[in-house]
Amino acid sequence: MKSRILFYIIICILPSLIFSSCVKDENEAMPKSTVSRLYVSNADTDAAVNSTLIFDPADQAKFTEPYKFNSQLPDGNGILFDPYSGVVYQVSRLNKNIKTFKVNTDGSLVSKSSFVHEGLLSAREIAFDRSRDMLYISSNIDSAIYVYNNVSTLKDIVLADKKLKLNGQPWGIHLENDRLYVVIDQNRAEVQLFENASALAVGPIVPTKKIIVSGATRLHGITYSSSRDVLILTDIAEASAAGFDSDGSIHIITDASSKFTESGAAIVPSRTIKGALTRLGNPVDVAWDDREGKDLIYIAEKAKRKILVFNYSGTGNIAPIVIADLTSSPEAIYLDAR
Repeated sequence: MKSRILFYIIICILPSLIFSSCVKDENEAMPKSTVSRLYVSNADTDAAVNSTLIFDPADQAKFTEPYKFNSQLPDGNGILFDPYSGVVYQVSRLNKNIKTFKVNTDGSLVSKSSFVHEGLLSAREIAFDRSRDMLYISSNIDSAIYVYNNVSTLKDIVLADKKLKLNGQPWGIHLENDRLYVVIDQNRAEVQLFENASALAVGPIVPTKKIIVSGATRLHGITYSSSRDVLILTDIAEASAAGFDSDGSIHIITDASSKFTESGAAIVPSRTIKGALTRLGNPVDVAWDDREGKDLIYIAEKAKRKILVFNYSGTGNIAPIVIADLTSSPEAIYLDAR
């Protein structure tokens, strides 16, 4: 009799144990640190150029020489760091290769694992769902987002678990609390929001809500803070025409969640940073240190080969407060600031 009761207890408990082992707690406290590291992914295809840079610390009045690492990812695009595992993810658009690197205590990198998806046409930004061990990669050429499950275990040649088809070309993406924000490239000036992103089914997907940014030309980079409810976007404007290296801008949208609607009405940014003093030409990506006493906006300025830093409170034609001159072409950045 006792063995039968024990059997039923195990049967009742086992599903919950399996589920809890597959889905981590999204509200788990962030590992404590005083670090401020800016990870940079370079788009150069020359093998002599290091694909990865790390500025450590990143929140100083002047940048020091970055740590340089040859991740062997030509045409590097999306990059991110997971503080829970201490792992960096980076993707090569040219090689269709996603690599992971372990971060040592001194901030240096060591190769960990690698996988290739030969069907990944044009990898741009990446986003990581730690609680579900899922990686999202936007691909602009085929208007798709690729999703990889159990990404921490992947190696060698793989296929995506999902290919989500959008109604426009995605570039920058941002994931927070299972809400996926997607920048639509070209002349759309649109940001789409997909709620319950992990449950999206293979095939065409429709955003839950969206916004159209008035005055924007060609959006690329995106970051969002749920605690501040602020959305920050970069606008490269002209990609190659006359003035392409001097017409970029940053759009800051406060109270952002209230401005997303099903119909996607046009909204005016709360503030825009733009003008000759800004040195913004082709700002392809953005990161934000939203900590109290910091409030620093980091920009990957590809056309002028620079990292630019602005005060969050800034607006209009203002100069960056810190500049890093590079010998490489920054395509994507990720800030670990805790």
